[in-house]
Amino acid sequence: MFIQCSDCDYKYLVNSADLKPDGRMVECANCNHRWFQEPLQGEDILSSSVPKTSNSKVKKNLDTQNINEDNLSSNQIKNLPSTVVREKKVSILNTFLVVFLLVFIFFLFWTLRSYGTNIFVLFYFYVNEFIFNLKLIIDDLTKIFYQILN
Repeated sequence: MFIQCSDCDYKYLVNSADLKPDGRMVECANCNHRWFQEPLQGEDILSSSVPKTSNSKVKKNLDTQNINEDNLSSNQIKNLPSTVVREKKVSILNTFLVVFLLVFIFFLFWTLRSYGTNIFVLFYFYVNEFIFNLKLIIDDLTKIFYQILN
């Protein structure tokens, strides 16, 4: 399941079994923010686990967090084994190269076809010749295996 730090918006992929049955204190590896994470049920799984909060909710959460931290010893608050999920940005260079390659291929085929170069006919002939020879080789091999087995 995915959990998200409310301070720095880092997302983590954690095993939901690590949070069961009552939840536990977790700590963000990026900003060291701590919060109590409860296991998500049903429709909560689809929503963010720690939503952004307003200032009044932050004060209430800080009070709750201080109470929870007082109740738990420091050796009980350990990071969950998790994977940081970072959003990948679109590479403008890769996009430009792909578009350029497609345009180049289009114009190459258009140029070859418009100037009467019969490269397509030649290419078609060689592909058919290759397939014909491949079929002959496979037929010969099957005859040899048949004679060996019988």
